[in-house]
This record gives sequence, structure tokens and C-alpha cells, in this order.
Amino acid sequence: MAGVLSERKPFLLLFVLLTFNLVLMSSRVPGAGHESVLEEVILSVASPFLKAASWASQGLQGTWRSYVDLRGVRAENARLRAQVEAFADEDRQANEARQEAERLRELLDLRDRTEYTSVAGRVIGRDSPSGARVLLVDRGSRAGLKVNQPIITPRGVVGRVIAAAPGIAKVQTILDPNSGVAAIVQRTRIQGVVVGDGERSCRMDFVTDLSSIEVGDVVVTSGLDQIYPKGYIIGVVTEAGEGQGLTKLIRLRPEVDFQRLEEVLALRKPEGAPGPEAP
Repeated sequence: MAGVLSERKPFLLLFVLLTFNLVLMSSRVPGAGHESVLEEVILSVASPFLKAASWASQGLQGTWRSYVDLRGVRAENARLRAQVEAFADEDRQANEARQEAERLRELLDLRDRTEYTSVAGRVIGRDSPSGARVLLVDRGSRAGLKVNQPIITPRGVVGRVIAAAPGIAKVQTILDPNSGVAAIVQRTRIQGVVVGDGERSCRMDFVTDLSSIEVGDVVVTSGLDQIYPKGYIIGVVTEAGEGQGLTKLIRLRPEVDFQRLEEVLALRKPEGAPGPEAP
């Protein structure tokens, strides 16, 4: 094998020299576009690689631009979401303010209509989350509240004051079974006493079985108990049936929504007016 290579070495050296000479001559021969044949060969060989590199570079640039644009879109979306949440919060606050203003306007209208002097107050507590038999109001004896003063709203009767401290008052609502409101059916003028009958209803006692009372009848205060002024709505009859003995079973749905009650109006009777006012 070594002998064969030594014999062919002159021929290989001659081939290399001829090839080198050809390359040198080709580099001096201008091509069609004034480029040398060597340059054309190099460009032809390198062209696919250059194109591939260009495509890769363009793809990388496009991907980078897409990534940058995507990050920009995400940042813009985050900013817009934050603005939407801020606007939604402002809208909720504005809606709450509108509702409160509407309730206070109705309370002021009621105060203008009543012949009694009155004090507006806010409900700041109740006997239990689910019940509303006893309420606490943020006005008390310092504001002129006294025991047995009636508490009302534009919707109807709430109850009466059963205790008053300088800055707070305790109110027994008409839902309390121990309460009692002298009442009259608006349509037939049938009289009775409304007492609490559960967490959200009342009943009307002392109504004879001969009385004409129907579901849907409106029941209002009669004023005979000398606590509640006459003519204020208590509730609407939801059941009228046979009771025990010679009486009827009458159930009412109070007009006041005690679970959502926030503002009330305490009526102060004129000095010297009849009634069981406590000292």
C-alpha cells in the first residue's frame, strides 16, 4: 500500500498544482456580470445557505416583533381591565349613593306629610341576623326619643320605642309576638289587634268569624291604642280562614321589609297629646 502511494505521489502533486493554477486563472476571468468565475461559484454554492439564514433571521425578527406586540397587548388588556374594575367600583358607589339619596328623599317627604314632629335615624343593630323583632337606632333621648314613640317608614309601620338612652334607642317591631297595634281593615273597617307571628309575618287577632276580610285587603293603624297615629299602613292580608272559636285566622304580610330596613322616622307627639307616654 505504501509503495502504491509513493508511485502515485508525483501524479497527485501534479493534480494539486494544476487545480491551483486553474483556480488562479478562474479568479482573473470576468463573468457575465463582471464577477469572476470563482465568485460566481462561491455565490452559487453559498446562495442556499444565505437564503436560509435570511429566512431564519426574518422569522426570528417576526417572532420577536410578535412577542413584543403580544406583551404590549397583554399590558394594554391589563390596564383596560384595571380601568373597567375602577369604573365598576365607582358605579357601585354611585348606585349606592343614589339609592340612599332616594330613601332619604322618601323619608323627608314622609316627614313633611305627617302632622307630628319627627326625628330620622339609622338602624345600627338588630336582635339576630335572620330576625328583626328588636332594632337599635342611632338616635335616643338626647334627640327627644321616648318610650312608646312610634317608628315608621314611607312603606309603613315599623314598631315602637321600648327603651331610650342618650345616643341610642331600642325599638320593638310589629314582628315581635309581644307587640300589639290597634288596626282596622281599610275596605270593611273591621277592627282588631295586629301582633307578631314569626320572623316575617303578623296576624290580626280579635276578628269575629262573621267579619268580611279577604286576601289582599289592606290593614292600617286605627289610632285606638294612642301610640300609633291613625291611617298608617301595617300590611296586606295573605290568609283569611277559620280560627278557634268564633274568631277568624287572619295573617298579614308587613309592608316594611325588615331585612333591608336602614333608615326610620321616629314620631314625637305634641306636648299634652293623649297616650301612654312613659316619663
